[in-house]
Amino acid sequence: MKPGSYLAMLIHNHVHSPMVLPAKELAHIKVTCAQLAALGRQFRMFGLPNSVTPPQASEICDALSLARRVVEQAREATATIVQRNLISWEVRSREVPRA
Repeated sequence: MKPGSYLAMLIHNHVHSPMVLPAKELAHIKVTCAQLAALGRQFRMFGLPNSVTPPQASEICDALSLARRVVEQAREATATIVQRNLISWEVRSREVPRA
């Protein structure tokens, strides 16, 4: 999409209705959301090695917990973007008169 067309679409959507991403960008965001969900599942499966000392274990647990929270927040944000855009696409398809 040309920059001018993209800018025109953004301005139009800002003034008239919710933002609708082009189908290709929406597909990429869906893939990103699925990858974030998979990454979150992997983080939940991590365990601690038996050779870790208590101070290290605490730091590792804290880092993994933070990573899980950040990944989940990113997944939720991308899922929200996908959901809003799918709704916008549906609304647009009902509004556009068919020839």
